[in-house]
Amino acid sequence: MKSFDTFINDAESLNERSFQSLLKTGSVLTAARASKRYGDAAVKELQKVSSTLDKPIPNNAKDPKEERLERIEKSLLALSQGMISMRFQLGSITALATSAALLADKNSKQHKIKH
Repeated sequence: MKSFDTFINDAESLNERSFQSLLKTGSVLTAARASKRYGDAAVKELQKVSSTLDKPIPNNAKDPKEERLERIEKSLLALSQGMISMRFQLGSITALATSAALLADKNSKQHKIKH
């Protein structure tokens, strides 16, 4: 992985068009990476819900009803966190789609100008 200084030095040697292309590609890749990360976080939290609710309550539990309530509470918290991660994932997908649309529009306009 390049250091920031190396990246800047390399970027300065690029012409303006190449630099803009590099920045656009970077923004698309950043949005895609964020979407993946939030999606993975959502899956992790939602799997917690399943595993918490699937565990059998031990026969020797002092208060099985209290144990069930605690599990439901933990599951609701994990479900909430999973839904928040899904919302962030949707935001990242929206940024990705917007970036792609803007890139396609600009490339289309540049193509028309050249011809």
